[in-house]
Amino acid sequence: MFWQQSAGDGVGVDSDRLAGLSRTAVRLYGQIAGGGQPDEWARGPELEQLVAAGVVACEGGRWVALEPRPAVARNTALEMLELSERLRMLAERPTLADELTELFQRSAVGGARSVFLPDAAAANASIQDVVGNAQQEILSAQPGGPRSRELMLTSLKRDSEALRRGVLMRTLYRDSVRDHEVTQEWAATMTAQGAEYRTVHSPFQRIIIVDREHAFISDYVKSSDPHSAWHVTDRAVVAVMARVYEDIWRRAIPWSGEPRNTSVRPVVVAGLKTSPLQREILRDLCAGRAQRSTAARLGMSPRTLSRHLDDLKAVFRVGTLNELIFKFAKSPDSEVDDARVDAVSRPGENTGQAVA
Repeated sequence: MFWQQSAGDGVGVDSDRLAGLSRTAVRLYGQIAGGGQPDEWARGPELEQLVAAGVVACEGGRWVALEPRPAVARNTALEMLELSERLRMLAERPTLADELTELFQRSAVGGARSVFLPDAAAANASIQDVVGNAQQEILSAQPGGPRSRELMLTSLKRDSEALRRGVLMRTLYRDSVRDHEVTQEWAATMTAQGAEYRTVHSPFQRIIIVDREHAFISDYVKSSDPHSAWHVTDRAVVAVMARVYEDIWRRAIPWSGEPRNTSVRPVVVAGLKTSPLQREILRDLCAGRAQRSTAARLGMSPRTLSRHLDDLKAVFRVGTLNELIFKFAKSPDSEVDDARVDAVSRPGENTGQAVA
């Protein structure tokens, strides 16, 4: 009997291996290379390892050793390919997780769903599709200021058809649109068809809610494009957004497109240095909001916002944004209730501002 296993050989023990072969398998190879043959009872996992590695073969009923370098090189190449494939799969796991998460959110099990709309074209296409199929209600909050006549004309047919279907349509605007002729015409035309409009002085977020099932909101998560958005269909989240909308609507002032009434004599608050728009900019700075986000929210370019900031630095006689924030926070302007502001004085005037 040639092959014997000592008590310390540890057959099949993974902790004592050399490049995939156990130490006992390596010793068995040496014995076969020397002309020895393992008995039947000894043909265990070590011999199977050598056969799998391609370094022994059975020829004419005898086990013979084969040249190891070609077999090892061949096995190494195969294992390197397998390793490369595993590394590729590991690298793809984050992407796979994102795709599976989106599928989960779309399912009845996940419940919630938010679809990212990366630019104005994608957002408008999705909004047109959902709004065009509205059955009950469209709630819209547009803080970006007046829209062009061309843009409003593109919405005329869609909104008129929705109103004829019995869809309730309510829109919130900033108070400044009351001085915009095109928006006045739009509100008067659509009010005659059953739409409702209100305006507010204080800031609010852009949002469109359709049938309390869909909501379109601005993106604050993943894009630098100020026109990117999210389409949200989670019922709980949309319900909360609708409740916030209703709270703003109750505080807003009804408007049917008529020009601002300038015959009312205002009460003057003396000593203010800033306009409502400038106070919004400064309050955003105090809250740590990025200037890009403020510009997008107020419907102006970053360059226009920068000019406003330069004017404000001159008004408060400071040289830096930090000084401007400090001076504004300590000034009476920071405590003004802009919901009551009706007319404004130019920055730097000491005659005060009119408050309704």
